[in-house]
Amino acid sequence: MEIINMMDTPRALFVDDEGMVLNSLRRGLRQQCRDWELKLCTSPQEALRLLADFDPWVVISDKRMPEMNGIDFLRTVSQKSPESIRVLLTGDTSVEGALDMADVAHVLIAKPFELKSFVRILQRVKCIRALPISKALRHQLGTIEHIPVEPRLYQKLLECLKSNRSDTRDMAGIINQSPYILAKLLQLANSAFLGFARPVWTTHEAIARIGIELTKNLVFCFGVFENSGINDSHLRDQLSSEAMDVALLCRELCVSSGCDRREIDDAFLVGLMHNIGKLISTTTRMQSNSDGSDIFPLIEDVAGAYMLAMWEFDSAFVNAILYQSIPERAEQKTLLCCRLYVAKIVNYSRKLKISALDYESGLNFPLLQSQGLLHEVVSWITHVEKQTIRDNK
Repeated sequence: MEIINMMDTPRALFVDDEGMVLNSLRRGLRQQCRDWELKLCTSPQEALRLLADFDPWVVISDKRMPEMNGIDFLRTVSQKSPESIRVLLTGDTSVEGALDMADVAHVLIAKPFELKSFVRILQRVKCIRALPISKALRHQLGTIEHIPVEPRLYQKLLECLKSNRSDTRDMAGIINQSPYILAKLLQLANSAFLGFARPVWTTHEAIARIGIELTKNLVFCFGVFENSGINDSHLRDQLSSEAMDVALLCRELCVSSGCDRREIDDAFLVGLMHNIGKLISTTTRMQSNSDGSDIFPLIEDVAGAYMLAMWEFDSAFVNAILYQSIPERAEQKTLLCCRLYVAKIVNYSRKLKISALDYESGLNFPLLQSQGLLHEVVSWITHVEKQTIRDNK
């Protein structure tokens, strides 16, 4: 598999018709991102002529320019240099505006902006380029027709949480703006898996029960599903339901293993995000360039990891999503990835009505043994399957 050479100098192309803005960026970024090679253009046409020879890792463009608007410019970039991460600077932060720009921009930066926004973007791009993804797959990912953007409701929630005056009622007011996310949140808060006997009926009560940090992450996940671009609501709900099933199994495995609250919440979150790549692969024709063997990550897992890296998720989450189907191939094997893998095997075995401990399930016992997980996993699966048998009687 031809992997992009990480010894290359990172390169960024900035386009803005205001020269003063570009000069200010040049001065600031030279101090904080000295390893980057920067090209700054006041003309979109000039920038397009530079694309082939410069081969930028990231292209950042203003939206409103007299010669060519930023959307049209980035659309051309997506055709001429699809491996480049595309960033759009815009004053339009509405949900409708974000969706309109989602087919050309991987990342939106609201104006007015601060220098640290660009520093974070460049850091994020370096993380994305570090993923073990071939140039051919990067090309395919760069030509995705509908790019899931960071949910606007999630952005509002972050702004709310930054305020010293914010509380769960403020959060509830934001979440109530989306019936889909609200329904999913209440469904989870009333799930028997969380161990609560009394039902809750209000958003405020659901947040208090689940916790602020987990609620924030749930809003992100559910927001991605809500704005996935899938026209088939049945398929979207099916993927969302599958994500919830795996997430609950991840959580149950962690609780059974005596994990702390952070590990439990992380496992639940990675379970919810595990099939995000399928949202992309169902709306975009993507083909794997592997030789058909099982040593390469699945195309949907690559897409999911790519998007999580784009959204600045921790590297542990990105790694878990990328290697969730072949954890034994990960350079850095983690408990988070292994537990996600186990939860998926159990969920898959349930559908086939076989034991996850049977040979047919494909569970990798040597891997679990090497990670010190075998005993706790076998004990948990045995308990879960006995409980399922009792419940079905």
